[in-house]
Amino acid sequence: MFFAAILLHGLCLANAVNFTTVYEWDEFDFIWPSGADSSHGQIKQNFKSSKVYLDYMAVFGERLFLSIETQSAVPATLVWLPTSGASTATPKLAPFPSWNLHEKDNCDSIQWAKGMETDTDGRLWVLDDGNKKCAGKLWIFNLVNNDTTERVYQFPDTVVSHSFDKRWLHDIVLDKTQDDYLAYITQVSSENIIVYSRKTENSWSVKIPGVRISTLALSTKSEARQLYLGRYGSKELYSVSVSELKKEGGNATGRLIGKWTARPYRMLIDSANVLYAAFNYQSYTSKRNNSTPFHEERFHEVGQLGAGYPFTFALDANGSFWMTERNETEFGIRHKLLKAEVGARSYLYNTSTDLPLRG
Repeated sequence: MFFAAILLHGLCLANAVNFTTVYEWDEFDFIWPSGADSSHGQIKQNFKSSKVYLDYMAVFGERLFLSIETQSAVPATLVWLPTSGASTATPKLAPFPSWNLHEKDNCDSIQWAKGMETDTDGRLWVLDDGNKKCAGKLWIFNLVNNDTTERVYQFPDTVVSHSFDKRWLHDIVLDKTQDDYLAYITQVSSENIIVYSRKTENSWSVKIPGVRISTLALSTKSEARQLYLGRYGSKELYSVSVSELKKEGGNATGRLIGKWTARPYRMLIDSANVLYAAFNYQSYTSKRNNSTPFHEERFHEVGQLGAGYPFTFALDANGSFWMTERNETEFGIRHKLLKAEVGARSYLYNTSTDLPLRG
C-alpha cells in the first residue's frame, strides 16, 4: 500500500501542468489618483496591503481583472492588471473602471465585487454583493467600448434579499444562447440558483432541493449543458441540467457526480469540458474530465500555503490558464500571478469553430 501511494502521487505530479511566474508581490499598491483631492489622500494613508484578499478573476485581451474582498483599509474592490508589460517591475492595481465607481456607501458605486466573467462579445459581468446600505447588483461593462457601463441591474427583493444579512452573492457563469445571454448565479449556502436574462432584463430563482451550493461551473456548448455545483461544506460534486433552470419559480434536480478530495470553493470548465477546482486550505488544485466517470487528477501543487483560499483562476481566449497564488507565513504575505498553456479556452468557446477574441 505504501509503494502504491507513492506511485499514485508520482502519477498525480506527472499530470501536473508547468506554470511560469508572471509577477510576484510582497506588497500590493494602487495607482493612486493625481491632484490635490484630500479624500483620496486619506484613503491612501489608510490603505493596508495585508488586507488585500483576491477573490475572483477574469481575463480579456491584455487585461486581467480581479475582485478584492471589501475592507475599510482597501480602497477599491474591482481592479485590473496588464497580462504583460515592458517593465520588469510588478504592476500596481488599477481600479476598474475608475476611482469614480469605488465610493463606499454610495449605492451608485461598486461596493463588494464577487464573481465575475467575460463573455465572447467583450463584456465584463461583475456580481456586486453590496453592503448594509446597498442592495446586490449585477454590473455589465463593455470592454470594447472604452469600459462603459452597459447595464446595472438591481435584483428584486423577491429574488435576492435586500437585507445584507440574508444574502451572500458568490459565483457567476454565462450561458450564451441563440439570442440571449443567461447568467447563473449562486448565493453561498443557499439551495437556489439565480437566473438573469440579458435580453428580457429579468431574473428569477430555481431551487435545487437538498443541495446547499457553494460554487459552480458550466459545461461546454458542445453537449446538453450541465451546471456543476459544489455543495456547501462538503466534498460532493453535483450537476443539474440547464434546461431545468429556464422556468421561473420551479425546482431542478441535482445529480451526485462524485466526491473531491477536499471542499471546493472555486471551479471552472474549459472548452475541452475539463473541470478545474481549488479547495479550502489546500495547496493544490485538481481537474477531472466531465466526459468520463469521476476521476480526480492533480493539476497544480506547491508546498504548504498558509491561506484558506490560496488560489483563484481564469482561462483566456487563447488557451492560457491564469492563476493567483497566496501564501501566508510568519514572515508576511506573498502573492504570485502564474500562467500555463493548457491548449483549451473558456467554456464559452467552441474549440473547433470559434475564433479567439482579442481585446
